[in-house]
Amino acid sequence: MPKVKRLPVHLANQIAAGEVVERPASVVKELVENALDAGATSIEIGLSGGGKRRIEVRDNGVGMSREDLEFSVEPHATSKIETAEDLSRITTLGFRGEALASIGAVSRLSISSRQEGTSEGWRLDVAFGKMGKVRPQACPRGTVVSVEDLFLKTPARAKFLKSDQTEYARCIKVIHLFCAAWPEVDFKMKKEKKLVLSCKSGVSLKKRVEPLLGRQVTGALLAVSGKSEGLNINGFVSEPEKVRLSRRHLYFFLNKRPVSSPVLWKAANDALRGFLVKGNHPAGVLFLEIDPELVDVNVHPTKSEVRFERPNDIYRMVFHSLRRALENRDGVCLVSFQNEKVPEGLEGPLPPLQAPLEEKTEKRETGETGGLFPLPWENDKKVAEQRPGYEPFQKEEAKTFGGDFKGADKTKNSSRIIGQFANSFVIFELDEALFILDQHAAHEALIFKRLNRELAESGRLDSQQLLLPEVLEIDASKMENLKKAQRLLERLGLEIEGFGENQVIVRAVPLSLFEREIDRGLVRGIVERALKEPQLPEKEILRHLLERISCSNAIKAGSAMSGAEMDKLVRECLNEGVKNCPHGRPVMIRLGKEELYSRFFRK
Repeated sequence: MPKVKRLPVHLANQIAAGEVVERPASVVKELVENALDAGATSIEIGLSGGGKRRIEVRDNGVGMSREDLEFSVEPHATSKIETAEDLSRITTLGFRGEALASIGAVSRLSISSRQEGTSEGWRLDVAFGKMGKVRPQACPRGTVVSVEDLFLKTPARAKFLKSDQTEYARCIKVIHLFCAAWPEVDFKMKKEKKLVLSCKSGVSLKKRVEPLLGRQVTGALLAVSGKSEGLNINGFVSEPEKVRLSRRHLYFFLNKRPVSSPVLWKAANDALRGFLVKGNHPAGVLFLEIDPELVDVNVHPTKSEVRFERPNDIYRMVFHSLRRALENRDGVCLVSFQNEKVPEGLEGPLPPLQAPLEEKTEKRETGETGGLFPLPWENDKKVAEQRPGYEPFQKEEAKTFGGDFKGADKTKNSSRIIGQFANSFVIFELDEALFILDQHAAHEALIFKRLNRELAESGRLDSQQLLLPEVLEIDASKMENLKKAQRLLERLGLEIEGFGENQVIVRAVPLSLFEREIDRGLVRGIVERALKEPQLPEKEILRHLLERISCSNAIKAGSAMSGAEMDKLVRECLNEGVKNCPHGRPVMIRLGKEELYSRFFRK
């Protein structure tokens, strides 16, 4: 067995860097946190090559002296922690003191800084762990940090980086998070020396969170507010009608730090139970303020996960604040707390705030959420187990949910419509049996089956060119998947093309589905889904998209139907032999004559 030896300092620093510096966005996060801790009110970020080639962060903070600058790149050197007691009351964003040392171990690092009240600044260069001498440098008050050639000499790390566009999108997402949490600070961001983001102090909170949630959602937000001893919460949650396909649009900030916690996620999921259907997720931004002594932020290298001393109080505050906001749509809700207990089993981490793009398919939202805590409306796995196993687009047989109902003679189809109940169910008589048909599920199943048949026979759906093309704002990180999404959507009759760095133009939509009015929300959802998970099999994505189209265009529960419409729907369902909607719900139920007689104690 090899002898135990002490690692060289430069190698130890490179290993430590792996915990802090994963990609350019990690560097941006650490440097901006340092600037905020230094009291900066104006921060400018510059990127080249998605941050892989160069990152520069300028701030107008307090700056550093020559001695401070020299010690700043040493491992575990910090001005924010002096005693062990300080760890129990952390009020700064960065406190471990390994960020600059870790960055300098895997890049060419340059720091220039001047303190207020001094006439001379200083500069220090570090090249892949080798520190140069501190020398005089003319510079404005504050600090300028430049990082070049990230991971140039650590190819094992560099190979995991994505395209320049994807890495750039991750960096700008980090800045959007800072913009939301620090309204008193001016932020600017340049890409290849071109200004791409400018967020001025004093801008309304809704305006600052718009890049995180999207313009449509931001226009339909409910205010959230709650107070308890040592705890405060405020922010926004989207109205139940404005939902997203991913839960990654719900953000938590704790004392201005973006965090993830099992307690927070569980409280939010429980509060939203009953307001959303399976597969839909809310968007929102929640800011929590808590006494630093009541939370441990030192449980993860990137400080993105936290542990609470009073998890029950946190759970109740988040749960009731969200619940009241959803139940009382007329404004801010001030909550009172009862004695609910946090559900058991909240130990362990949840998925990160922003899951990586290379995420495994097991975490996709196709009926299961993954992670430790499924959403409340997905707890019953029976629905998923009953979902029909179906492989679409078979040329030889375009089948979906075939099969006959007991007692239904499709050759005669001599059904008699009795009426409609609650404007949601059609009641009819056939072959001495009573049938109750779910109008939405039935129409949804018919549309889904016909779309599958059309795809199987012709390979694509007919489309209609739009007189005025629709422009959609898309997350920039998804734009690299545009070509695959274009091929996929073309089969559905949707023609799209890229427009700038984060916009897509829709030029055509499916003809048969939008003859009267375009459902713009549906179009956006379809495009976003196609761009979201390019690694999934084409059949699986197409099936999900067809489910959305079918559900959106089916007759809604609560819609009154004429006698002729009910008769047509019933006959078509019997002729097509549909049994379940695409989500697995039954289309109709049958009550036989014998069963009815038995229920009323008749022979």
